[in-house]
Amino acid sequence: MAKKKKHSYVNIKINNLDNLIEKGKKWHEIHEKEKWKLKGIRFWGFGSSLAIVLSYVKNSSIFWAIVHGILSWVYVIYRIVVDYNLFK
Repeated sequence: MAKKKKHSYVNIKINNLDNLIEKGKKWHEIHEKEKWKLKGIRFWGFGSSLAIVLSYVKNSSIFWAIVHGILSWVYVIYRIVVDYNLFK
């Protein structure tokens, strides 16, 4: 009977796969804890982008678009109130 040869590269691949799985779990745990921060950044980023677009369409000025982008949601709400005459 012939002896079966053990291939060392199979063990190396399995060890590397285990390491990748472990790193993936750690990455997932870290990003689960930080997920709320990412949502906040997306929320303010969207508000800033919306304010820049609204400002540029209304004023045709890059300076005011930048200023209103910094104010973000404050300017968006102001535009809604003014454009739709909510308090008149």
